[in-house]
Amino acid sequence: MNQKQEATGPGIVVLSPSLQVLFMNQRAIALLNQLDHTAQSIGTEREISAPLHQHCQDMVETLQTRMRSSNWEQFQQDCTIGNSPHTIVLKGFGLPDRRGLSHSRIMMLLSPHAAQPIPEVSGEESSSIMAHISHPTEPRAYGQ
Repeated sequence: MNQKQEATGPGIVVLSPSLQVLFMNQRAIALLNQLDHTAQSIGTEREISAPLHQHCQDMVETLQTRMRSSNWEQFQQDCTIGNSPHTIVLKGFGLPDRRGLSHSRIMMLLSPHAAQPIPEVSGEESSSIMAHISHPTEPRAYGQ
């Protein structure tokens, strides 16, 4: 992965079920450093922020529950952490392994959450919408 992809792509964190960091790319480190939360020590060499730790802990619990019922399907749990303007979307993937919990993995994709602007409606479109709401007749596409 080149430096440009590293700066704009997702942050990637791979954890063991004991929450030992097995891999963390520079983008994940940069995104997590933007948060104002105190980091909790995970493993011996790496640290992750408290909200990430909580989401991973929730994923471990889901992983354990699914494995107890012999459900070996991968699963996804998403959430957001942080406060504006530094909100991060976490996409967590649980990867169970039939050999047991210790061989299973949790992979997190981190990306900044950008609020989507609300598209502006032109005066003509607004009038058309209001007319349709006031006097509904038959369905039609707006903006035509």
